[in-house]
Amino acid sequence: MRAVTERQKEAVSLTEVDTLRRAGLISARQYLDAVYLCREPEFWVRWALRAVLALGAGHLLAGIIFFFAYNWDDLSPVAKFAILQNGIVVSVIAALFVKLDRIGGQVLLIAGSVLVGGLIAVVGQVYQTGADAFDLFVLWAIVIIPWVVASRSAAHWFIWLVIVFAAFNLYAAQVLLPIGTLSVAELSCLLTLMTIVVLAMRELAVLAGAAWLDAGWTRLVLAFAGLAIVFVPAIRYPLDIIPFIEYLLGPEAQLLGVLALVATVAVFSVVYIRLLPDFGVIAISTGFLAIFLMTVGIRVLAETIGFDWSAASGIVPSLVLLVLWCAALTTATLKSLAIVRRHIGTVVTDG
Repeated sequence: MRAVTERQKEAVSLTEVDTLRRAGLISARQYLDAVYLCREPEFWVRWALRAVLALGAGHLLAGIIFFFAYNWDDLSPVAKFAILQNGIVVSVIAALFVKLDRIGGQVLLIAGSVLVGGLIAVVGQVYQTGADAFDLFVLWAIVIIPWVVASRSAAHWFIWLVIVFAAFNLYAAQVLLPIGTLSVAELSCLLTLMTIVVLAMRELAVLAGAAWLDAGWTRLVLAFAGLAIVFVPAIRYPLDIIPFIEYLLGPEAQLLGVLALVATVAVFSVVYIRLLPDFGVIAISTGFLAIFLMTVGIRVLAETIGFDWSAASGIVPSLVLLVLWCAALTTATLKSLAIVRRHIGTVVTDG
C-alpha cells in the first residue's frame, strides 16, 4: 500500500489536483486527501513552524501593547521610550542576524515596524505635539518603507497598506468629510478604487516575477476588502426604508455605491474568470452580489406588499415571498459558481 502511495505522489502533482478540483471532478473531501498525499511531511513541518512563529510574534506584540495600556500611568517617559526603542533595535539586529530571506527574519522586522508605530504614538503623547492622528500614521508609514522593501514579505507589505489606508481614512474623517469635499458614499468608492489599484499593482508585480507576492491570500484579502468597503453604501441604498439602517449608516442613500459595487463585481468577473482564473475571488464577488440582491428583494416587497408587523395577514405573505426569493437566489448563485468552476478548470487545463 505504501508503494502505491509513493507512486501516486510521484505521478500526480499538487497543480494537477488543483485543476481537478476547479473542474469539479473531485469533492472537497477527496481534494483534502489528495493534497495530503501530494505534499511531503517537510511541508507540514514548515507550515506548522511558520504558523507557531506568527502566532507567537502576534502574542508578543499584543503583550507589549497591553503592558503599556495597563501600566501607562506608572511608567515614566524614559521607561516608555527605553522599552520601545530597545525593542526596535533588538528586532532589527536580530532580523539581520537571522537573515531577511527567512521567515524568522521577516517576522522580526515586522515586529520592529509595529513598535515604531508605538514609539511615534508615545512621542506624540509625552511631548503633546498636537499632531493630528493621520499625521502620525503618515509618519509611521514613511519611516518603515525601507524595512518593508527590504523584507520582501507579503505580510509586511500588507501591514504597511493597512497603515496607509488608516492614515487616509483618518484624514478623510477629520478633513474631507467635515468640509463636504466627499460624502460617505464617495469616500467608500474612492477607497474601493484605491484597493483595486493596489490589487492591480500586485498582479503586475507577480507577473513581473515578484514571487514573494504570489501568496494566494494577498489577492483574496484585497478583493474582499475592496468589495466590503463599497458594499456598505451599496446596501444602504435599497434599505433606506429601515430607520435603524439610516441611523447606523447615515442619512444619505446614493446610487453611486450601487454602481460602484456592480462595476467592481464586473471587473473581478472578467479578470478572474478569463485572464487570471481564481475561483476564490469569484466566490467572494458572487456572495456580495447575492446579499445585495436579497436586500433589493426586501425593498421591492416593502414597496409593493409591505411588511405590516401588526397583522399576520400583512407580514406572513411578505416573509414567505422573501424566503422564496432568497432560496431562489441562493440556488442560482450555487449553480453559477458551479459553472464558473468548470470554466476555470477548463481554462487552467488548456493553459
